Amino acid sequence: MLKLMPMNPSHFQQYINFAVNDYATEKVAAGTWTTETAQKNAQLTYDRLLPHGLETPNNFFYSIFNDSEIIGYIWFGTDNENSSTAFIFDFEIYKAYQNKGFGSKTLDLVSRETKNMGFTSLGLHVFGSNSRAIHVYQKSGFSITDIKMQKKL
Repeated sequence: MLKLMPMNPSHFQQYINFAVNDYATEKVAAGTWTTETAQKNAQLTYDRLLPHGLETPNNFFYSIFNDSEIIGYIWFGTDNENSSTAFIFDFEIYKAYQNKGFGSKTLDLVSRETKNMGFTSLGLHVFGSNSRAIHVYQKSGFSITDIKMQKKL
C-alpha cells in the first residue's frame, strides 16, 4: 500500500546531498546556469529555501513508501506568492519504481494531504524538457499557469 510518512533526519540528509547536485545538473541542462556556477547556485538556493533544514517552518518532507519500502520522496511547502497554495518543490519516484503508477498515486495522496492542511490549491514547477513528468502532472489535473522560454544564440 502506498503511503506518505514524514521524512526522518537520516533520509533528509541523504535527500539534501542528492537534491543539491541534481538541481545543479538540471539547471545546467536547461541552460539556466553555467557548469562553473551551478553547484554554488544550487547550494545557495537550498540554503535560502531551507535555512533550518528539515525544521524550516511551512515546509513538509515526506518519504514515499510502498508497503515497507521507500520508493521516493516529496517536498512541498507554502507558496511564497500565495499562502493558500501548497507548492511542490521537489518530487521523485526512484527509477526502479517508475512507470508503475506510483507518481500519479502519490500526487493524489499529496492533494488530499494539502487539502486537509487547509490549502486550496497545489502548484509545482517542471522543466520544459521533462515531457514524461508534464504528462503525469497534466493527467493528475495540473494545468499550465506560466511558461518561461529561452532561445539559444
